[in-house]
Amino acid sequence: MQIYWRDGRITSSALNTGMAAGLGFFDGMHLGHQAIAAQVVELGASLGLTPALVTFDRHPLSIVKPDEVPPLLTGADERRQYMWELGIEAVVELIFDEGLAGLEPEEFIKKILVDRLGVAAVAAGGDFTFGYKGRGTTEFLRKEGSRWGIQSVTTVPSVIVDGEKVSSTRIRGLLQEGDVETAGKLLGRPYRLAGPVIQGDGRGRKLGFPTANLEVNEDRLIPKDGVYAVTVREIGAEDGGKLAARRQELIGVLSISMKPTFDGKVRAVEVHVLDHKAACYGKELEVSFHRYLRPIQKFASSEEL
Repeated sequence: MQIYWRDGRITSSALNTGMAAGLGFFDGMHLGHQAIAAQVVELGASLGLTPALVTFDRHPLSIVKPDEVPPLLTGADERRQYMWELGIEAVVELIFDEGLAGLEPEEFIKKILVDRLGVAAVAAGGDFTFGYKGRGTTEFLRKEGSRWGIQSVTTVPSVIVDGEKVSSTRIRGLLQEGDVETAGKLLGRPYRLAGPVIQGDGRGRKLGFPTANLEVNEDRLIPKDGVYAVTVREIGAEDGGKLAARRQELIGVLSISMKPTFDGKVRAVEVHVLDHKAACYGKELEVSFHRYLRPIQKFASSEEL
């Protein structure tokens, strides 16, 4: 395991500090995850424990059911950043491999939570499971955890928005439909993608509308093809791994498509930053999605485009 601390340290042990721990993968750190984090911070304050989230270095399905791994809503650095902003002091990333997947629930509680992390209080969603074949539940933790010194187990109720539970699966569906506004409502912030700017065809610059082509990690969810209103900010190495102030955001228009006007063969994510002429090559940009504007159109020529 690696433990990422709010102040930038990275350790492989809990440094003999008792922990109040939220359990889950937390992809997206959406409103439901934020409710768990808030409960953890409250438990930490009331019991004198370090508020922490215990998560995994990869989606558990990548080991359990590799063919069913969903595209991710957040990368590890991004998730940690959101966790710091919610008052979490330590993020424990367990290496999810066949050994961890094969632990019986009792072994997970004793060997991981208690012996290695000193967890004394737990918060998790009602549908969270752990241990071999997901046999462990929050109810199991509540009944058995006291045997090893876990004082408190809290099942955090689901957050309901527009009559439906907030979940990573629901948000993925909205983004795949292009509904970035509702997705942002459930996330508690706009959906974001980040990546380095790579060399493109240069057509946009020739047409007077230069675009920055983003290279997005292949495991990330890219919304439905179309044109979106976005804001853009430049990010640097100091933005990951510890709390950092958000930089200035600029207004932009982003296109996701196969570039049909030019018979493109690769799906491209291109952003045009309004009123900004500086070159972006070699920089890393983060785009925040605010509104779906229109579907992709194929034009007869570059001039018409």
